[in-house]
Formats: sequence, structure tokens, C-alpha cells
Amino acid sequence: MEFWIRKATIDDLKLLSQMNKELIEDEGSRNPMTLAQLEDRFLGWLSSDWEISLFEKDSAILGYAVYQISADVFYPEESNVYLRQYYIARQQRSHGYGSAVLKQLVRDSFPSGAKVTIDVLASNPRGQQFWTSCGFEPYYTNMQLKQ
Repeated sequence: MEFWIRKATIDDLKLLSQMNKELIEDEGSRNPMTLAQLEDRFLGWLSSDWEISLFEKDSAILGYAVYQISADVFYPEESNVYLRQYYIARQQRSHGYGSAVLKQLVRDSFPSGAKVTIDVLASNPRGQQFWTSCGFEPYYTNMQLKQ
């Protein structure tokens, strides 16, 4: 399975915001941001310490990831990667790209031995199943009280 991972640029903003809108829909998020607002957020990330990678195969975009590398809070000598967003395009799913790209991203883009942290919405059982199949385990439960 051959694909490439590259850093996103300002020229990718519209594509990234569209994929992010699809991610929001697919995971059942309550995020009400418009495409313009999502594009602004990506622009901010591109000019900060966040990393944005795009995954490509031939001329097709497979998906993207947004992540931040930092020192672990409790063990500063260790690295932590917060994988904020990970998306495989709808038409590219069920071909093994999600797990294959993740393995390459961890191997080539993350510090060796880093702890990778993700958030998965309770409204996203398909996402929970995917992350579990990739070896992720629950660490804590975030709960909300609606009044």
C-alpha cells in the first residue's frame, strides 16, 4: 500500500475545512462552526505549534491529521503527542488506509516512544472501534451535566 504524508500549506485550507466539516458530521459533534470559521482555525494552527499533515495516494487525498507534540506533564523527559483530529475521507474508508497511515505517521512524524493521546466522542462508536483496533485504550471518561 503506497501513499505519502506531507505537511499542509495555506493552499490546503479549503480542502482541510471541508474534510473537517465531514469529520464533525461523522463523529456526531455539536460543533456549529461554518466552513469559513473552520478555515480560519486551520490558518491559526498553520501559524502555531500545531502540525497538520495530509495523506495522499496518486492524485487522491486520503485524509489529514492535526497534532501537537509536547513534553509529558508528569514526566517532562518524555514526549506526548495530542492527536486532535484524524480523518480518512469517506470514499477512502474500508481499504485499510486509516490504520496504515496512522502507523506511518507514528513511525515517521512522532518522536520515538511518544505517548499518543486522542479524544473520541461517545456519539462516535465507529471511531471508538477504529481506535481500539489500532491499540488505543481508554484512559479516562469526560462527563457533562446538561442543565
